Amino acid sequence: MHHPLLPPQLNLSRVLRARAALIALLLTGLPLTGCSSSDTQPSAMRATESDAICERQWLLDTLSVDGREHKSRMFWQKMWRDRPYLGCDKLGFVRGSAGSNPYLGKFQLSDSGTIEWLKPPKISRMVGRRNSSELEKDFLLALPRVNHAHARGDTLVLEGDDGTRLEFKQTGEVPPPSR
Repeated sequence: MHHPLLPPQLNLSRVLRARAALIALLLTGLPLTGCSSSDTQPSAMRATESDAICERQWLLDTLSVDGREHKSRMFWQKMWRDRPYLGCDKLGFVRGSAGSNPYLGKFQLSDSGTIEWLKPPKISRMVGRRNSSELEKDFLLALPRVNHAHARGDTLVLEGDDGTRLEFKQTGEVPPPSR
C-alpha cells in the first residue's frame, strides 16, 4: 500500500529501515555508561562478528533444549506474533518476542562469539500478557543457557555447553510487537 505523503517510488518499509539506521547511527555517538571497557564502546561490540549479529533481526528456525526440539512450521510463517525472534544492540540489550510475549535481557558478546549473560532474558512487563506456549517456555529456558554465538550468511547459531541450540534465520522485516 502506498503512503500518501511519500513519493510513489519509495515504499514504507524502506523508509522505516532508513529511520532505524539513522537512529542507530545517532545512538552510537552517545557515551556508554556501565561498560567495563575504558573505551566508549565495549570491545565485544566493535566491528566484529557481533556487529553482524546485532545489526540484524533473527527469526527462530529450530530450537533444541533438554531433549525437546521445535522446528519451523508453516504456522510460524503465517503468525508473526507467535514466532520467536531475537535482536540485540551495541549496548548488549537482547530483545524480541519469545512467541507470545516480548522479552528483554542483556549480554556481553566477545569478539570470539562467547556470550556472558549480565541479565538473563525475561518476559517484559506489559499490559495484557498472554499465556506462554510450550515453545515460548522452551525458548526462554534455552536462551540464557547459550554461551556461544556464530553467524554464517543468513543463519545465526546460539549454543550452550549442555547441548542447547537455537538456530535463527535473518529477516529483512521486523515483526510487529506482541499485543
